[in-house]
Amino acid sequence: MSKHLLLLWMLASPLLAAPYHKPSAQQAARVSLGQGLTGADLERVKVGNQAGILKVLAKDGHTVAFLKGGESWNGGGIDGREWAPVKPEDRDAILRALDVRDPIDLSHMLILNYEKLSRVPALALLGVLQEPHSHEFLRHRLQPGEDNIARRQAVLALAISPRLESEDVTAMVNLLKRDHNAWNTFGVVQFFEYHHDELVKQPDFAKLKTRLQATNSPHAPQILGMLQPP
Repeated sequence: MSKHLLLLWMLASPLLAAPYHKPSAQQAARVSLGQGLTGADLERVKVGNQAGILKVLAKDGHTVAFLKGGESWNGGGIDGREWAPVKPEDRDAILRALDVRDPIDLSHMLILNYEKLSRVPALALLGVLQEPHSHEFLRHRLQPGEDNIARRQAVLALAISPRLESEDVTAMVNLLKRDHNAWNTFGVVQFFEYHHDELVKQPDFAKLKTRLQATNSPHAPQILGMLQPP
């Protein structure tokens, strides 16, 4: 990790921050995210529990600038797990809706200012930005200190990532072992579903199945049934 990212990590660590309280609109507006954005702009990002970012409103707070699945038969904006994956054109449209010109810089600013932001849209947006440096930060959000709603968005952000790190898998297994509340952990099923093809080819795949079985999670049977080699 570079010195710059290490500084971001230290500043964003809950161990060094005051207890979290969702900022008021006035407080959020004072947090600069660069590129003409503030923490208040995160309220324009509407997020579902299962599908992540569903829509983005324009600056006026009313006009829909992005609607996920808007071209589909159901009109889009549906909070269903089948809508969770983010297509490249979705990512581009979300960035245009927010007028983001530098995704890497925005990702850094979201991490740096995390404790002063509305957490759910911040994490959902990090999931869309998918900059490599964000994986460690997202994994840290799976720890018990995070609230359940934000943790679900961190799980989903790692699930939809085109990249897979071995530490991501370990973090998901540990979450299943630690929390047997099915509502808190349903996104982990999506993680293993979306990364199926890569996981089944790994040399320690058999060991992974054993670790999953040992979690005693209510989701373990579904995940194991899904993790079948082609």
